[in-house]
Amino acid sequence: MFEHKPSDEIALVTVEKAESAKGVAADNEDLLRTLRDLDAAGAKRIVVDLPVRRSGSPEIDAQLRAELEQLGDRVILTKVVRQDFLESRAIAKSSRYFLDDMRVVSSDYQTDFLDFVWAIEPSYSDGHERIPALWTVLNDSQPAQGTLRVDYTVDVPSIRQLASSELGKSRSADRATFKDKSIVLGAASARAHSAKVPEFGYVPSSMVHIVAAETAKRGAGGTLNWGTGIGVFGILLLLAAMPFRDSPRRRTAYVLWFASLVVAAIITAKMGVRGEFSAPLAVGGFYAIFRVSANFKRRHLYIEQRSKLPNFVALQRDLGDGAAGKDAAIVIAKISRIDAMFATLSQTDQGRYLRQLASRLALGDQKQTIYYDGGKNFAFVLPSAAFYDLQGHLEGLRAIASQSVNVSGRDLDVSMTIGVDQSFDKTVSSRVNSAISAADQAREAYRPVFIISDFATDSEDWDYSLQARLEDALSEDRIAIKLQPQADLQTGKIVGAEALARWVDEEHGDIAPSRFILQCERAGRLDDLTKRIMQKSLRAGENLLDDNLEPQISINVSAIQFVDHRIADLLEENLAACRINPENLTIEVTETARIEDFAVAREVFDRIGRSGVKFSIDDFGIASANFDALYQLPFSELKIDQMFVQQIFQSHMARSIVANLARLADETGLVSIAEGIENQQTYAILEELGCQVGQGFFIARPMTLAEFREILFLQSSNGMPRNLVG
Repeated sequence: MFEHKPSDEIALVTVEKAESAKGVAADNEDLLRTLRDLDAAGAKRIVVDLPVRRSGSPEIDAQLRAELEQLGDRVILTKVVRQDFLESRAIAKSSRYFLDDMRVVSSDYQTDFLDFVWAIEPSYSDGHERIPALWTVLNDSQPAQGTLRVDYTVDVPSIRQLASSELGKSRSADRATFKDKSIVLGAASARAHSAKVPEFGYVPSSMVHIVAAETAKRGAGGTLNWGTGIGVFGILLLLAAMPFRDSPRRRTAYVLWFASLVVAAIITAKMGVRGEFSAPLAVGGFYAIFRVSANFKRRHLYIEQRSKLPNFVALQRDLGDGAAGKDAAIVIAKISRIDAMFATLSQTDQGRYLRQLASRLALGDQKQTIYYDGGKNFAFVLPSAAFYDLQGHLEGLRAIASQSVNVSGRDLDVSMTIGVDQSFDKTVSSRVNSAISAADQAREAYRPVFIISDFATDSEDWDYSLQARLEDALSEDRIAIKLQPQADLQTGKIVGAEALARWVDEEHGDIAPSRFILQCERAGRLDDLTKRIMQKSLRAGENLLDDNLEPQISINVSAIQFVDHRIADLLEENLAACRINPENLTIEVTETARIEDFAVAREVFDRIGRSGVKFSIDDFGIASANFDALYQLPFSELKIDQMFVQQIFQSHMARSIVANLARLADETGLVSIAEGIENQQTYAILEELGCQVGQGFFIARPMTLAEFREILFLQSSNGMPRNLVG
């Protein structure tokens, strides 16, 4: 748009590659003739911007060297300096025979991915010395002051160009036009390493330096960098937006701001200054997006303004006004002491705190919507059928979400209880209130997750009688075990089983282990429960041994039982009374984060380990099973928590966590076991990720000893494939 005529002080003479059989000798002879012609024409300066190499003719080489010496400071040779530039490596090198004792400049430049040269340095270094760039010797008007932005408004076709073959044929008057000019001898386009010039495409590489010199001659080549652009136009944008509250005036101010950007682009183009306006334009674009988003949210009632999360009105809208779906559990996460914490935070930091909590509750799943009521409660919806142990899943989620949150350099604690409503025939608002009530009843210390279902009306009475019923169950030996098979994921063969405690109450049926095991701990009966489960598990192993079956049997033991040697005494006593090989027994240590004295725990581990018993760190990946314990205690297995395994389809984060835990186990010599495999797709992905062993409903549900024995017989006789339950 703003073409500038060149100074007419620089010309380009292109040298064609000789086609004769003499090769380099012919090239040197042509160069010698061209130098003499330009010398005779009175050229002020001759820059040989092409490789000059020794030929097979010593006589011609000697004449060319003599001519170069005779021209003295009027002739300048070029060489490649930067070998880290792809462009430089493509250019052949001149022979030292011609370069020695001659004035030499750098012919380097660097292109972008489209082969354009936008900036060029005044000198280049090979690590030993800095050599001035070719364009600087062509610019007589002023010394180079730094990086030059090449101004392509210079009219490239107006730069005088002539082929060397035509030079000798030119009339004296034509050759006189070279008098007192700087002449660049460059390779013709057919043999040159080329670069692009906007509008004209590829040109000989020498032309880039000529255009750079023309840019410098007229005092152009500066730049308006992105930082300056953002600063100037950012301030203008603020000045345009802040004074005006009404939309018409503000829109007028935005139009004027954009017009100023266009005017600035035109002025810098006219002056030959390269303006980087993409950054301020991007700032304007982001600001526009922000304004549109803010206006959209303001116009709608479904967003909680501080957190920018959907509110509980949006929750009712999303679930409908009637009865919610029967497979949906409404989950409320209640944040304790949030009001006192917010008293010390700015509005912005409060929003950051809330959004970080929401991100954790979503577990990296972008499809999971987290709602916030503006007070203490978050809400989300989970399909009940997707989780065999919903309580266990939510306890793991709470452990992750309860880690401290960093806001503006401050670590803020998170105290959380979770309430769940799983009832069917209520309205959404009733179910939300029910879940909030459940969160209020939950207690951080011993019952952080409280689930209300259809029989919630008698659940409180049941909780009060739970301890008494549990005492009766222990006394009457009504707590049994079931064995859940574990399979080698690569072969599909059953290699072991985990012994799971099961309590069937006369009135309430199956009671979740997470419910009665916690009650055992509170009542001081955890050792009794562990003893019964251990005895039943070892007895099951003996029964299998009678049939020449020796699978690996895993028993769960709480980490708090490693505070002294009682658990070691108990295990040694029971191992001595049975015939099972200790190497076929694995202790799954749960809640390892509760270990307070690792020195004592290590002593107990080592004592038990000397018998051949192995150790597995259970539920690894959540707060109750951490790297501290993995590092300090001699585990041989690492169990990946089902919370991650069951989300590997929906959550890229969960899949990455599983992959990295499997790799961690492999690199540290541990066996990786994935729990919670419920479908073929999960099995296949875990196999692909290198996980070694797995368990879950897809492989087999928990079963009786007789059923487990039958499966092992079938496997040994028929090579039974994976997926025992179809």
